[in-house]
Amino acid sequence: MNRITKSIVLVLTISAGLQLSGCSSCNNDKPSQLDKVKVAQFGDVFLYMPLYLADSKGFFKEESIQIELTNTGGDDKTFAAVISGSATFGIADPTFVAIAKEKGQGGKVIASVVNGVPFWGITKNPKIPEIKDGKQLAGYSVATFPSPSTAYTLQYDMFEDAGLKPNIKQGAFGTLLPMLEAGQVDIALELEPNVSTAVHQGARVLYSFADMYGDFAITGVTASDETIKNKPELVQRFVNALEKAEKYAHTYPDSVAYYANKRFPDLDDVIVTQAVKRIISTKTLPLTAIISKEAWEKAILLRNEVGEIKSLETARSVLDMSFAQKAVEKANKTSQ
Repeated sequence: MNRITKSIVLVLTISAGLQLSGCSSCNNDKPSQLDKVKVAQFGDVFLYMPLYLADSKGFFKEESIQIELTNTGGDDKTFAAVISGSATFGIADPTFVAIAKEKGQGGKVIASVVNGVPFWGITKNPKIPEIKDGKQLAGYSVATFPSPSTAYTLQYDMFEDAGLKPNIKQGAFGTLLPMLEAGQVDIALELEPNVSTAVHQGARVLYSFADMYGDFAITGVTASDETIKNKPELVQRFVNALEKAEKYAHTYPDSVAYYANKRFPDLDDVIVTQAVKRIISTKTLPLTAIISKEAWEKAILLRNEVGEIKSLETARSVLDMSFAQKAVEKANKTSQ
């Protein structure tokens, strides 16, 4: 799913960082050398901020891990990299693990990276009111990513639930804002930082799927059954680092833009600040590495609805939050 960012420079106090991250030299149970770990991802995506923050802020290093990112260009390709062993962990739509499970491939979803549906309906048409009821979409067209994307499916449902014939124009990533600019559609359903980019250029946010759907497992960390069985300590340390990053982001939200800027120096500071504020305030940047049963159920039910997941029982079996639970417990003890 996505795109890039820039950010504001903040002065962070040393004490604030130490309070959250703890003293890595005090942990005698860590390996003395860094374990080099390859992590597969769709591409550099702004919404994967917990991963990048864990790296930039040094949380992976605290857990004696050095990550190497590899871009796959697809969620299915990301999990394929995990299954083949070319990557130890994958950052992708976690429902692909359930889909693969039905085909005989083993793996688990072990942590949350994006929690919530990170799509916002935006427009440049001053005559369109804020959308509080799906019926208000009557007469308007909406641009989304192509079917069977989550964006397309949920937008389709919004039309149908309102008793309206879906009026959707599909476009690849990077084409939705130009479609909006050209007047080819009335509304574009976009991700951050594209939403804040458009707002910076005069667009308005009409509705938020993040607000409509609440907790929803959109992006998670995946690992093969073999890795979980043979390297449980490594898995735990990886999830520990993500938990630290997510806790840090919500404890010190203003500092996230600083690290985003170092990672993605391509956008205006104001855009990054607003994008970071939006993903934190809507909790699409997770409060914790734990994917709730509610969030997972919403995700697999959607895939079941479009026919990509046949067995909900099988889909439920691939969610393994044992590592995330331990990471949360450890983080809570450290912060006390």
